[in-house]
Amino acid sequence: MVRLRAIFTTLKIINEMKKILAAAICLQFLFASGASKNPVIELTRSAAVEFALNNNLDLKAVQEGIAAAKGRARQSGRMENPVISAEYGNDTLFSNEGEYAVRAEIAQKFPLFGRLSKERDVGNIDIKLAELEYEEARRILALQVETAYIYVLEKVSTGGAKREMLKAAKEFEKALKSAVLSAERSPLEAKRAQSESANLQIEIMRDEVEIETAMSQLKTLLGLPPDAVLKLSDKLEEIPPSSEKFSQQVLESRPDWRMYSIAVQSANAQIALIKAGRFEDIEIGVFFEAGTTVDEPIGKKPEKTMGLSVSIPLPLNSFDGSIDEKLSLRRKAEILSAAKENQIRGEIAVYRTRAEKYLQILHTQKSEAEKFSNEIYAEYLDARKHAQADITDVFGAWQTHLQLKLSRISLVAEQAKNSISLKYALGIGVKNEK
Repeated sequence: MVRLRAIFTTLKIINEMKKILAAAICLQFLFASGASKNPVIELTRSAAVEFALNNNLDLKAVQEGIAAAKGRARQSGRMENPVISAEYGNDTLFSNEGEYAVRAEIAQKFPLFGRLSKERDVGNIDIKLAELEYEEARRILALQVETAYIYVLEKVSTGGAKREMLKAAKEFEKALKSAVLSAERSPLEAKRAQSESANLQIEIMRDEVEIETAMSQLKTLLGLPPDAVLKLSDKLEEIPPSSEKFSQQVLESRPDWRMYSIAVQSANAQIALIKAGRFEDIEIGVFFEAGTTVDEPIGKKPEKTMGLSVSIPLPLNSFDGSIDEKLSLRRKAEILSAAKENQIRGEIAVYRTRAEKYLQILHTQKSEAEKFSNEIYAEYLDARKHAQADITDVFGAWQTHLQLKLSRISLVAEQAKNSISLKYALGIGVKNEK
């Protein structure tokens, strides 16, 4: 019996320990969840585009326009509701002989010349316009995201290059201070090195503000909150420009151009609707009449009648002004379509030229300017160690070396942005949803 109690006690203790362990695990999980309240979101450039297309709130608002257009289209092209009417009258206010009349009618309007189908055509074109507006919003958003992504990388690379040079400047400053203590160098040289390091440190601090601002702008495009932790996994590098040329297929892939083509169709559909509306709907009804009349010397005589009624509005109103308005809108859409085609041709030509030229500049800089700058900078540093070069010359070479690095970063970023813009000008930037 004692053994059984001991066993039960042991089991009880084990169960309690299990509960404590489970609670500890839960607490650990909760603390871990709290620590990862803002998990790191790491995105490549292409992944950032997909993320924005799925999460950007402005884009979602534009998408709702498609649902609104579909709702309007479902409402258009329907016949009006039938009308039921009833009438009653008597001679109480007159001879008061007991005469009365009752009339009941149900009538329905019927359109002529296919007006309802014309309304449906207009509604369907409105849906296409809403869809194209959404496609264009996707294209613009994707372009903005890729450009913002490159801009952040440019700022980060600029800060990295300056930090690398600051490290070298600090080591140089430290060496000069040591040389001043041993009376090998002038204190003025050490102060000059300290001043250069301080200026570079200030520039780095300003770059950090620019990086934070650029990152915030990218988060907004992605639909992320400001406190989200975003990491960009791509590196800043040249992007080969697309070799695709302008063609009708390129034009058809641009939603902003197709919108003008649809606008022409919309104007034609509205003109057809106006013409069909010259004759308003005829109204056909079925009525029933009953009443009692007094006929001397017969007396009261009941009467009943049933028949059809037809109401035809006369086409007296003129619609010429409305048709002229739609014709003018059609011509405007045709002109804007031609202007947009010319604009797209210009965009492709400009972005291709800039992307290719910047690529040539980068190759020239790498093969000529950077090569000599690196050699000169290394030689000046070596000469300064042996007291064979003035500090002004060293800092001049140092500044030239830094400026070439920053120039290369700027050129790479500009080349990448133009290649990206060329891609979207050619209409191959983002796949459209079906």
